[in-house]
Amino acid sequence: MFRSLPFCLIMGLALGLYGQATNSVSPRSLVLVPALVEEAPGKIAYGLSAGDFLVKDNGIEQRVQLDPEAEMRPISLLVLIQTGHNAAAQFHKFSHLDALLDSILVHPEDQVALVTFDGTPHLVRGFAADSDDTASALSSIGPGNAEAALFDAVHLAVRAFKGVPDENRRVVLLIADGHDHGSNLSDTASLIRDVSASDLSIYSLCYSPSHRDFLGTLRSLNPLAMTASLMQRNAADALAQLTGGDFYRFDSEKEFEDRVLEIANHIHNAYSLEFRPSNPQPGFHSLQVALRNVRANVVAARSGYWLLPSSPSKGAGGVQ
Repeated sequence: MFRSLPFCLIMGLALGLYGQATNSVSPRSLVLVPALVEEAPGKIAYGLSAGDFLVKDNGIEQRVQLDPEAEMRPISLLVLIQTGHNAAAQFHKFSHLDALLDSILVHPEDQVALVTFDGTPHLVRGFAADSDDTASALSSIGPGNAEAALFDAVHLAVRAFKGVPDENRRVVLLIADGHDHGSNLSDTASLIRDVSASDLSIYSLCYSPSHRDFLGTLRSLNPLAMTASLMQRNAADALAQLTGGDFYRFDSEKEFEDRVLEIANHIHNAYSLEFRPSNPQPGFHSLQVALRNVRANVVAARSGYWLLPSSPSKGAGGVQ
């Protein structure tokens, strides 16, 4: 029903939600900013310090530090797979996904969950570390109906992380055509708010023939409006850019396997920046991440976050 709303009304909803909290996310005082840096295409840049990064929050430079324990933190990985809207024709391309997940899940305390979606999202398996159970859950996936409620499914994914330990890194692996087809419970504004108020990093693997859209310098004009606009054109790409993950396309089983291995490399080699906002105003904050005097490029970084109002009873949550 929300797909038919005009863009101006969508942005009105977004502004109306400014600063409002939901039960699925928690307020926080520490903002996490994953950032992938490459010296050249495909060549990770190692050895950078916090002082090499320039991070701006709504255009204002922040004092950032690197999380020294980021590499040691367990990963909570949620695999989100589209089964509806002609997705079944793609199933054979990721039939070996269970084995590929081993490249991401290398810590003994890593855990994985599985959500599928057609017209309705389904929590197939909650977070657990049993690899045999993961393989069984993936093998049970079957074709869905004619719809694919991507927005509803991502909202379910956000809620699924509610019981995950605070110190775990939260990663979503989205396998879909990249567009919403029939969400009834979620709209663009609430999705942007809830995803950017969490600490998820979404990596999108898409088989849709649509081209990638770029926010580019338009972020500086109205970041929230541009994110909402991109969400309508290519939701998978928008979610990846917003959360500091990345967006990939695949056309064959080999390309899918290569992309998953690339994602694993990025997850384990991204810098984990953090800062306390100098202006903790509730609502959407745009982020710009760059380097100081370093011959390298930031190829992926969180582009925004949503700061929720502090709760007198709970204090700042999300990160210690």
